[in-house]
Parts: sequence; C-alpha cells; structure tokens
Amino acid sequence: MGILSGLGHLLGLAESPDAATLEAIGRAVETVDPLLKVVYGYESKLAPAVGRALDYCAELAAAIPGPVDISSHAFGADPLVHAMFAAPGNIGEMLGRSREVRKFLAESGPGATEEFFALLGIRAREKTVMATALRGETLQAEVPQQLLYFADHTLGALGDSHEITRRRLQAASFDSLARGFAGCVAELRQEHDGGASEWSAAQDAHAERRRVLNESQRQAILSRTPEDLLRAFVEWLATAPEHLYLEPTEVSVDRMGVIAPTPDADGNYSTLKFPRLIGRDRRQWIVLVTRIRRQDAVAALESQDQANRFLLI
Repeated sequence: MGILSGLGHLLGLAESPDAATLEAIGRAVETVDPLLKVVYGYESKLAPAVGRALDYCAELAAAIPGPVDISSHAFGADPLVHAMFAAPGNIGEMLGRSREVRKFLAESGPGATEEFFALLGIRAREKTVMATALRGETLQAEVPQQLLYFADHTLGALGDSHEITRRRLQAASFDSLARGFAGCVAELRQEHDGGASEWSAAQDAHAERRRVLNESQRQAILSRTPEDLLRAFVEWLATAPEHLYLEPTEVSVDRMGVIAPTPDADGNYSTLKFPRLIGRDRRQWIVLVTRIRRQDAVAALESQDQANRFLLI
C-alpha cells in the first residue's frame, strides 16, 4: 500500500473509482437524472454500488447460454435452432433485416474475422392448432395441440469475439438496470402528480413494476432532491438480482414445434432448454449468444438489398 493510499484509508477517504466504473456511472446518471451531478462526491458515493452491480451483470452475461451456431446447417442439425426458425431461409431474412448486422459489417476493418458473435433475443409464442395425432394405437383427426413458435428475432451486442460480446452484454445489462430505475421514477412521479383517479388502465398496468420500490425509495423519489434520488438509486443497485435475472425454462417439442403433452414423451420429441431474461420489459425475452458466419451475413444483406431494388422497380 502506497503512502497516499494508506493516508487515505486513515482519513476514511474512499479510493477513486476505476475507469470502467466511472464510465458506467456516467451512463447511469444521464439515464436516471443528470441533476445527480450536483450531489457533492456523487461518483464516489455511487462507485461501490455500481461496482457490485457491474460484477453481477458480468455473472449474468456469462450465464447466458452459447455460443450457438446459427446457419442453414445448424437448422437441420440442432433441435434448438430448428425450433427457433420456421425454415432455413428465415435465418437469412433475420440477418438481412438487422440494422445492427448492417452497421457492424460496415464498420468492420480489412482484417475482420470469418465469424462474429451476437446476442439473439426472441419471444416464445404458443397457439392451439387442430391436427391428426396418435392416441395410443389409434390415429385421431382434429386433435387440439399446442404449437410453440418464436417471433421478434433481434440481434445485439455484436462483436468479433465471444469475449467482446460478453463484455457488451455486461454493459447492456447494467444500462438496463439504470433504465428500469429511471422508468420507475418517472411512473411514480407521474402517478403522484396526476392523481390515481386520472390514471388509465394502461398506466395501471405499470403498477407491478413500481411495487419493487420499497417505502424509503418511494419517499426519496417523491422528495425530488438529487441527494435522496441518489440514495434510492444506490438501494436499487444493491438489489440488482431482483430487477434483472435469468429464469431457466425447458420445453419438449417435436420437429413441427408441437409441445409434448407429458415430459416423458417418446423419442420423437427434443427437450429445449433456454433462459428467459426477466427485467423491466415484462414481455420476457429468451436470450442466447450466437455465432454467425460473416459470409452468411454478407450474403443475407446482399439478398435483402436486391429484394429492396425489386420493390422500388
């Protein structure tokens, strides 16, 4: 321990936050309320809670499964990829429509790798269909079955390496925590200012999200002083695992996406395991880290551009 560091400990002074923590604090303050900057020593007061939240977000990012290869070959070989896309061509359509992929490839240098990595977010949907099914030894027509399918395929946190994507996922997770708190602040203040009688049914749907605030946080937010808001934000970050977490999910389906009626179904079914990301967005994204061949992405973008030209003609 150096002389200055030792003196700082004797005087009860906190060590300066590192660059990564300071960067995260800067993003969080801009998201929650820039007025937090008027609080004397706001960076040093936020640093311990932000540091612990970043550590948690790194663990969260590391727990997301993958990398899973996304390609036409994987569609035929991997039951999970087969379930996520209705047909092999949908993989190319996803890549071709992705603004993130287009931007990432445009910014890639001459020494770009043959593959890149990205977070794939999708939403699971179920619908009832009528189809023929085998019941015991009897083939029955018009049997109701639950069909699993996936929608809203979205790519993010793209990187040339697995490690880069994981680091970007850590940052994105922390930013999500800050946005979650900022959303609760805005909703609580709007509810308080407008009066409960003026709130519509749609606004009342947000009540569940505001219940995660304890009474001291509510009072701090409603006091509207930067000092109290900073204290409430520190408390929010201290309970990060309650606001953003992964929920393991598994379901057994056949090659057509029909959900197995019982867990011990015959060998025609595959058990899919994936996590749902639970946070402020209650629509619950299923998340996986994917590996994508660059040439597949380039071909998909070219195909999309060609389709767009035909539409213009």
